[in-house]
Amino acid sequence: MLSAIQIIKTIILIITGSCGLLLNSWIVAVHLSHWKKGVSLGDCDQIILIKGVTNVLLQCLLTFNGIKYNFQLNDYFDKEFIYVTYIVFFFLVSLWNWLTAWLAICYCLRLGNIAHRFFIGLKKRISSGITQLLLGTVVVLGMISIPFFWTPHIKVKQNTTSTLVFEQDIKYHYFMIAFCVCLPTLITSLCMGLSLKSLLKHVHRMKQNHSQSWSGKMKTHARACMTIFFLLALNLFFFLMIFIGIIETNITILWEIIFWSIIMASPSGQALILLFGNSKLRSDLLKTCF
Repeated sequence: MLSAIQIIKTIILIITGSCGLLLNSWIVAVHLSHWKKGVSLGDCDQIILIKGVTNVLLQCLLTFNGIKYNFQLNDYFDKEFIYVTYIVFFFLVSLWNWLTAWLAICYCLRLGNIAHRFFIGLKKRISSGITQLLLGTVVVLGMISIPFFWTPHIKVKQNTTSTLVFEQDIKYHYFMIAFCVCLPTLITSLCMGLSLKSLLKHVHRMKQNHSQSWSGKMKTHARACMTIFFLLALNLFFFLMIFIGIIETNITILWEIIFWSIIMASPSGQALILLFGNSKLRSDLLKTCF
């Protein structure tokens, strides 16, 4: 017999899982359809495409782990399999974070009027090598997510059975948090600050010219700043919920459901931010719906 909490969590799983898969699959399908028609995808479009694929995989993994946790099915899976799901989860979340950083860099370089030689060279390299950059990000994150920081050894019990035990290297654990969470968050924050500074310069120049109407470029600039801000806020909120859930042992049922909902709905939230922050995706969605 399911308890009331299990029923509530099951409803949350159904809603968040369905929305996350549907919205992110839509993002992937739209970009693939454009690519199939011969439309070349820009650097931001390629990042959003990979972000959609990542969100689909992450939503599947979150839903699977949610079902396993909600219905207490851990005993039906080997410990090695559970460790693998943790590795995949950390890889997807790390890729999630770095893709946000690359998107913030592309928006900043495209919209911000930064005349420094370093940024001009960076813009040319990213525009011409975005595919290699994304592939390299996947490869590097995949390599460091492999559990080299776990030292396996065999623990023998009563000279008859043996168990594979994993011990974490805490120093490498700190390195992974710094490289996969802190560094991309810092880069995203810096790019958002530069983009916002550029937008404020445009607004100040508009006031000096006594102009009251916003140009299309300024609207795009403002929408890009809002997109990066909401993505950054969602990432930070997601990691905050996970951190609180790990260190806090006496969580009330209400807060547990809130934390559960936020974590499960994060891929859906990213999809909504990308849909309404990208004019192409938004127009295709409106055409399909109406």
